[in-house]
Amino acid sequence: MLMVGWLASVLLLSGCSFFASSPPRLKVELRYDDKPVPCGTALGMSGGGWYLEHSKFYLSEFRDQNGAQLKLENSKWQTDNVVLVSIEQKDCWRGGEMPGNHQIRFSKEVDLGTIERLQFVLGVPMSPVSQNPLTQPSPLNLSSMFWSVQSGHKFARIELSSVSDTWAFHLGGVDCADNQSAAQPCYKANLLEFELTRPEGAANTLVFHIDRLLKGIELNKANSCTFQPGESETCEMVLNNLHESVIEWI
Repeated sequence: MLMVGWLASVLLLSGCSFFASSPPRLKVELRYDDKPVPCGTALGMSGGGWYLEHSKFYLSEFRDQNGAQLKLENSKWQTDNVVLVSIEQKDCWRGGEMPGNHQIRFSKEVDLGTIERLQFVLGVPMSPVSQNPLTQPSPLNLSSMFWSVQSGHKFARIELSSVSDTWAFHLGGVDCADNQSAAQPCYKANLLEFELTRPEGAANTLVFHIDRLLKGIELNKANSCTFQPGESETCEMVLNNLHESVIEWI
């Protein structure tokens, strides 16, 4: 009994630090027709038979309703200001879902219960030094999220395929100058700002609605949007869709 009482006193005096608390987090979920998309699900669009191969996007600059920064926990998926969400499904219907990142982990001092409006940016804040992926910390050094012709990060990479066709959406900074000497790194950064009001209920998940992103678009390679010449009409439609409740807080 004395030993039990002594242990209880130690835990009380230490603020119960013996029991490590997990950092606050938001789950990230992909949905089609307001339903979760399990690995390998065929999406019923443009005749059906379309599968999601890539779904990656950077979110950054999280702030509360007062504009105060909400720092993130550092990991291979996050810096203190940027997180890479990766909901991968390439070949998953043959070999199980590939590893990815389906959550946003905030630093321990963040109290998500007090957030009435969540502000963030879809994209990577631009600076001259951010153009070279080889010098960046993880997850900003992922080569598949970097332009091959234009310097700068891809902010979002969404790709779908069917038996006979493909469709792609690559969002990022375009018309970028040389990545070693750019004083103004990108003419058009394509950073998209979001402000979501706290919902009723759990408020623990951000939902990315893939069908809302693709609203009104006929899926085929010619209708892709990777900001190449001749894609302006499709890109305008996709960007307009992105501004209309593609990302939801539930």
